[in-house]
Amino acid sequence: MLRVFTYLLMLNLTLATYAQGKQALLFSDVISDNLENYVQSCQQAVRDKDYEQLPLLFNTLVQDHLKGTKLDELRMELLDGGVMDFSKLERPVLLTTTASWYIKNDEEIEAINTLASEFAGKIDVVVLFWDSKRTVKVLSKKYHDKVKIVYVDESLNINNEIINTYKHALGIPATFYISSERKIVDINRGGLVKFNTERQEELYAANYHTFHKHIVKLLLKEQLLDNTILTDTD
Repeated sequence: MLRVFTYLLMLNLTLATYAQGKQALLFSDVISDNLENYVQSCQQAVRDKDYEQLPLLFNTLVQDHLKGTKLDELRMELLDGGVMDFSKLERPVLLTTTASWYIKNDEEIEAINTLASEFAGKIDVVVLFWDSKRTVKVLSKKYHDKVKIVYVDESLNINNEIINTYKHALGIPATFYISSERKIVDINRGGLVKFNTERQEELYAANYHTFHKHIVKLLLKEQLLDNTILTDTD
């Protein structure tokens, strides 16, 4: 009996150590280690005109490597003034990226606004623009006041590490679902593109569902954060 107890104790300690080690991996370190192979695979898919392979490669990168990593110490300018320090946020975060050359369609923005209102106080919904402050002021007018708007201006030649890691590595758009402990629960492309201008209601519903299911998953994960070992429900 003592031998069994000792074995179980050692197993628990090993698993706990593994879990803690995994949590300690930063997103920037992991993406750096895997980016070259990912880019080469994407380039080969383009050369082969196998464009359907691209989202599969993205999902494989996320599922096999990026999920479970920790968000870096990020500080970004708030459009309304001040700085958002992600290390000090107390709630889970939905962080979605965009830019002036990739404008989210109205149905996706409406879905984001609705969810920011519905889940107010439970999650922070943040839209990151890779643009100048002047441009962001114009583009952000469609968003609800419960949506936090941050921006990073490449032309200022600052925050280059953030730009290289969170923009150039994964491209635009990208949506991060982040726990209150800055652990990345999932990453996807976010909303759906406009497939038919005569089916706006269906497109809104599809976008709402896409974000909603990931938010629910994020909140379910949040309930497990106090456990020593997190169980993946995928």
